[in-house]
Order: sequence, then structure tokens, then C-alpha cells
Amino acid sequence: MSQFAQSADSMTSLERMRAFRAGQPYDRIPCSAMLSEHAALVLGVTATEYSHSASLMARGQIAAWRLYGHDGVAVGPTLPGFAEAAGSKLAFPEASNPYVAEPAIKQPADIERLPQVDPRRSGRFPLFLEALAQLVHDVGAEVPVSAGLGGPFTTAANLRGTEHFLRDITRDPDFARRLLDYSLGIMLDFVRVAAELPIGFNLADPVSSGTMVSSKVYRELALPYQQRLISEIIALTGRPPVLHICGNTRRIWPEMAATGAGMLSLDDVIDLEEAKAAVGDRIVLSGNVRPTASMYLGTPQTVEENVKECLRKAWDTPKGFMLSTGCGLPVNSPPNNVHALVNAARIYGRYPLDPARFAA
Repeated sequence: MSQFAQSADSMTSLERMRAFRAGQPYDRIPCSAMLSEHAALVLGVTATEYSHSASLMARGQIAAWRLYGHDGVAVGPTLPGFAEAAGSKLAFPEASNPYVAEPAIKQPADIERLPQVDPRRSGRFPLFLEALAQLVHDVGAEVPVSAGLGGPFTTAANLRGTEHFLRDITRDPDFARRLLDYSLGIMLDFVRVAAELPIGFNLADPVSSGTMVSSKVYRELALPYQQRLISEIIALTGRPPVLHICGNTRRIWPEMAATGAGMLSLDDVIDLEEAKAAVGDRIVLSGNVRPTASMYLGTPQTVEENVKECLRKAWDTPKGFMLSTGCGLPVNSPPNNVHALVNAARIYGRYPLDPARFAA
């Protein structure tokens, strides 16, 4: 833990998160920075180097946690990693997150050539598993360790290409379901191996957003696959994962709350007060400091004001509220802004929460 964290926090991240989940007192509101490849910046390596080394992933996450004092470390296949293991080609920018450069499926018939993915050998799966094991060994007694997963709907899109997959949903729904079945299968295989470690899971399925598809498509094609994946995670770990869907998810909040997830991570386009009123009595909410306007382009003062805004809107969510960025942290976000995020959690989110601290 950083020197600042040691002087300011009376609980470890693991103790804090356990108390938070159990509805017991904690020292200050839990805080997630959704760091991802920003950990490479902390370590002084490129995002490309970080993405291809189990050691760098583990060391980067630990270094970032010790520097900032946020409440979780995570690595995993995230958004494109499952499609990569099945044959999609990724691009690895030096200062950004990996993305799909060439989908594995050019024509629907290509689905017949998709490989049988080995969760211990395919793609970068061995690197993720090694990094997770290292995190558990090195800091698992102090901070929650999680595997980041891209969701089934997004994995299917990354195998086919998002635009083509969204057209397939209407033009060839049987093919779309076959691709979703395949995507879920490779995800379940990986989860079953990763769950041999004492870790949690974070699930992101951005292509299933209300910004991308209708609520009808979400209910019929995304929701059932998310539910099956989440059900298996709970069966294996006893702990429901976090579910993050980017963009405007207002129309599908009830369905998201019904996935079985333990927490909804909400994009910064969402009004937390509105989400609290809609589903806050059903599920824990997390969010939603602006990752670009505040964390990347803003100042520490901008971040602090944004944190106070989030707390004003959601601190009293019946099922609980966790402070977080609204989406993944841009890699080159200024470290002082990340410090400001966690520091604001310590100052304004001190338990017991008092709205007078973060009043406008």
C-alpha cells in the first residue's frame, strides 16, 4: 500500500471490500479506478509490452495499487482477448488498449473453421492465468484480485466485426445465435480454469449497450448469455461478478439487475440518481466519474468535483454504492488525477457517510 494510503486508510482493500459486500462498517467508500493498461504507464513500459507479459501485467497492477491505493487489481482477456484466442487479429497500440484489427469471421461459413479453444494454451490465456496467479500470491491477502472478461455479445462482435454482427442479428439470426453459443462456450471454459484461483470476475459487454442495440435485442440475445455466464461464475466462486455495459443503458436497467450480477458499473453518460431510483433497491451501483473529461483531460480539482457529484447522487443507494470511473481509464491519464480520485474517496467518502461533506 502507498505511504499515503497507509496513513489515511485503517483497512486494507480486501478488508474494505469484504465489509462493503457484507453490509458492515468500513473506513471509507470503496474506489475502483478501472486502470487496465494505465498500469503500464505506472511501470514505465508501453501498453504493448504490458499486454504480452504476465510478469509486467502482475507487476504493473501491483505497482499501480501501491501507488494509488484503489480497491482492486485485475487482468484478463477483457474485451478482445477471447476473440483473439479464436483467431481474430488484434492491434496493440503503444499507448492504448488492444483492439480487433481483423475479425476471424469474414463470411458466416467461416464459423465452421473456428478452433476449439484451449483455456490453458490458446491466445494469451496462459499469460492472463499466470498473471492472476502471481497477483494472488503477491497481494491476494491485501487486495481483491479479479479477472476481467469481455461479455458473450461483445466477443461475438469481435469475432465477426461489430457492424457485420449487428446486421447478422436481423438478417441471419440463427448464425448470430450459433456465434453467441460459441462465444459463451470459450468464455465458460476459461472461467472454469481461472476460478481455480481465489479470484472474482468483472464482466464488460459494451456492444450490448442500449446505444448499440434495442432493448428487445438485449433481452432476447444478450441477456440470456450474460445470465448463463454469471450463473456459472456464481456456482464456481460463490460471488457474483460486476457487470459493466457502456453507453446509455437506461432502457435495460431492470434486465441488467436480473442478470445475477452483484454490481452494475454505469457509464458516465448515466445519471446516477436516476439509476438509484430505478434499480438501487435491487443491486449495488458503481460509477461514474468521467474517464475522459475528468480523468484524462481534467485536473485534480475537476476530478474532486466529479467525485462529489457522484456521491451526492448515489451515496444512499439502498443496496450500496461504490465510487468508480464510468468506463476504463485512458492509458495516459495523469497520475495526479488518479491520486485525486482515491484521495477524494478518502476525504468525502469517509464512513459513516455524511452528505454535508460533499454538498454542492
